[in-house]
Amino acid sequence: MKKYVFVLFAAMAVACKSTGVDKKDEGIKYKETVVLNGVPTATLTFFDVEDSRCPEGLTCIWGGRAVVDLLLSGVTTEGGVKEHVKMCIGTCDAKTGSDSLEKTFAGEKYKFVLTAVNPYPKFGDSTRTKEKYSIQLKIEKK
Repeated sequence: MKKYVFVLFAAMAVACKSTGVDKKDEGIKYKETVVLNGVPTATLTFFDVEDSRCPEGLTCIWGGRAVVDLLLSGVTTEGGVKEHVKMCIGTCDAKTGSDSLEKTFAGEKYKFVLTAVNPYPKFGDSTRTKEKYSIQLKIEKK
């Protein structure tokens, strides 16, 4: 009987394994770090943001873009490794990146999809600082 209970719990553990990375529903705040993987250790930090999107309430000749800099930090058999990657929403190019990225880091392959950069700029808002930003980032382990 004990053998069957163990097999049942082992099967449940395998069935419940998630390929996504746990993070808060409200997004990742500026300078916040989330854990991508426990072993080997890997984290992601919302490191920086540049926002040139056309503010709400205005008509612009260029839609603009929001570029986020993500810092990937991890530990491999060679030691600690850090890498910055850029992702972008809006009018983006090869230098600023795109809204999706597949990346192998610290021995694991991930897919990142940037779905939102908040808050969206508003005309006349002089209180907007980087510290008020958050991103919605879908992170999937491949």
